Amino acid sequence: MSHLSILPTVYTRLDYLARALTQEGFKVQFGGCLDDVGAEPVPADLVASCGDRRPLGWSRQSDGTICLCGDLQRISSNPGLEARLQRVARRYALLFAIDQITIERDRLTTAAISLLQD
Repeated sequence: MSHLSILPTVYTRLDYLARALTQEGFKVQFGGCLDDVGAEPVPADLVASCGDRRPLGWSRQSDGTICLCGDLQRISSNPGLEARLQRVARRYALLFAIDQITIERDRLTTAAISLLQD
């Protein structure tokens, strides 16, 4: 069992979330509004749609996290959508982990080069 499937994922990077959604088959747009959440359109930093379903949106919060804004009852009643969003979370976590490994590798490479030059 992958640890990624049991750890909660906190979204902090819109670019990774957009990539994960795209890889899961969603059409992604940065910026927009959701008309179906309440009486007034709700602005979203990232809007994702798939087929003829109503779009989902994510907005950055004041603490830097990114939260889903949408009708949770609709999400739970839409067959397969919850599972797709879980796969998006796992893809996001994997993209984030790969990036952290790349950053650390680059840091170590730079440090090794610096030591060799000394």
